[in-house]
Amino acid sequence: MAVNVGTHRSRGDYNLVGEHAAVPVQRGLADAKWYASPIPKEQMRGLLERRDGPAVRDTLLWFALLLAFGLAGLALWGTWWAIIPFALYAVIYASTSDSRWHEAGHGTAFKTDWLNNALYEIASFMVCRESIVWRWSHARHHSDTIVAGRDPEIGALRPVSLVEILLKIVNIPYIFNFYRGMLRHAFGKMTPAEHTFIPASEFGRVYRRARIYLLIYLAVIALAMATRSILPLLFIGLPNLYGAWLQIVYGLQQHAGLAEDVLDHRLNTRTVYLNPINRFLYWNMGYHIEHHMFPMVPYHNLGKLHALMKVDCPPPYNGLVAAYREVIPALLRQAKDPDYYIRRQLPAPSAPTETARTSEIVISDARPDAEGWVEACDLGLLVPGDVLRFEHGGNTYAIYRTAIGQLFATDGFCTHGRAHLSDGFLQGTCIECAKHNGRFEIRDGSVLRPPPRQPLRTYQARERDGKVLLNVASTEAVPQESAAGN
Repeated sequence: MAVNVGTHRSRGDYNLVGEHAAVPVQRGLADAKWYASPIPKEQMRGLLERRDGPAVRDTLLWFALLLAFGLAGLALWGTWWAIIPFALYAVIYASTSDSRWHEAGHGTAFKTDWLNNALYEIASFMVCRESIVWRWSHARHHSDTIVAGRDPEIGALRPVSLVEILLKIVNIPYIFNFYRGMLRHAFGKMTPAEHTFIPASEFGRVYRRARIYLLIYLAVIALAMATRSILPLLFIGLPNLYGAWLQIVYGLQQHAGLAEDVLDHRLNTRTVYLNPINRFLYWNMGYHIEHHMFPMVPYHNLGKLHALMKVDCPPPYNGLVAAYREVIPALLRQAKDPDYYIRRQLPAPSAPTETARTSEIVISDARPDAEGWVEACDLGLLVPGDVLRFEHGGNTYAIYRTAIGQLFATDGFCTHGRAHLSDGFLQGTCIECAKHNGRFEIRDGSVLRPPPRQPLRTYQARERDGKVLLNVASTEAVPQESAAGN
């Protein structure tokens, strides 16, 4: 069922600069608070636990498929049979690298973070996405999902161009835009739109990555010319033209035809049940409402998360065919009527419960003692491995109790997206923000993983007589801006 809301949507509404870009800010849609399904906190904590095993297994199998199809293509080169393995190689290379890029970029695929970073860089090159640019682009996508004038990753702009949609099957015009952007960055230039979501401090890293990409492509072209063979280009370069079609099949159905400018992922995102092969190739991203609502949950736990929140969501689609039975008519309609979208029916609100995004909150107006100490809570309220949100004197603090019982405290908001750190995931002395997976060292406030760039202020915290005390006058020295990341 669809509705015409009379918004008179036009292509200009999606511009990230100019007067259109100010509209979502004025409407309160920029960096806003989104709906989150109620998930019992203890169950959510279990889902957030990181493991290397599943991603190591799946990544080794993925590389094995690339190697097998590539070697088969070489062995059959000179015969028509080579088309089959090279076609399969291209799909693995250019399409399924998208989901590896995505999960490694969130830093949730592996527990060991250098593995996330390594896979992210490799997959970024394979899927033709400049790694630094797209890390910041995707952070914006999660902040302002399908908000016109804010989200740089909307896949079907209204009014929909059916020609554009069909050309996506052969990665046009995206591949040409990628090469043009890579060259522009290699020569040290950024677009006005990129200035809106990439910090100036990151520009140097953007330029360096682009130059590395350019050197690799030039080396492959030189090898092809030296050997007078197209073979090198069949391994790097050409697969992104004829092997990207599956990426489009997976990606377009995530949001196409659904509502824009809403603050509820259940209205602008789909969950689609996939068979085991597609789940492996797409790394469980069929559970897309779940991923957008709780991006800290690793891909291998999204099925378990779905089981906990499905009663609070619209019915999922039973396979890609079922999803496209809705997507295709919607896109055809939006080609003529850009104000049309699919209105989703939401279930009745769930019963209130302690949720992963509504952690313990303590509000106090107690007067600090002469040294600045104020009582925050009973020690029993802050269990090991948990975070407490503490409001005092108009300020918000996050108080942490590590798994071994140590107490630490920082400012309560992430320095990037102003999300409450009390909703994050504490692992050792690292707090991960629930909004964009940015990470901080709670002992000194330093940034461990972007997108945050500015460190946190830290405060003294201690236990006395079964009470947690915070020194609100004990701001520690703030480290210099971090260069965390790749």
